[in-house]
Amino acid sequence: MIGRAASSWQTITADLALILFLVTAQAAGPDPENIAGEVSERQSSLVGTTAVAVHRPYRGEPVGEWFASTVVDPRQIVTISIYYTPHLLPEALEEGQRLLDEADAAGITARLMMMKGSVDTTVLSVEYLRAEEDGTDIAL
Repeated sequence: MIGRAASSWQTITADLALILFLVTAQAAGPDPENIAGEVSERQSSLVGTTAVAVHRPYRGEPVGEWFASTVVDPRQIVTISIYYTPHLLPEALEEGQRLLDEADAAGITARLMMMKGSVDTTVLSVEYLRAEEDGTDIAL
């Protein structure tokens, strides 16, 4: 009986190819220090950009109750993002105004963002975008 080696040339070649791939991927990837710098620059103008809650209402859906139950901190802002196809711009504007009015009626700070897209959809997201009051306002 002839004994076989514990590993063959195919296994060694595959291991070397994997090592070469990992070294090349690390060298070609983005510089982690630059990424950290870019993120800190973006966050200097905004407190945070991670959504606390997201909702995709259908057109005309009342969302006042969702606003009231979701936005619980004065630092939170609701971002209303409306994606629309060019021929439905008037309807998208009307929907944006309706959602802003509902946020205003609920006492919620909101901003509206509208973008052309390939589909008509609306996304509501709640985010911490304001800094907490620090009590250093100057009285005039």
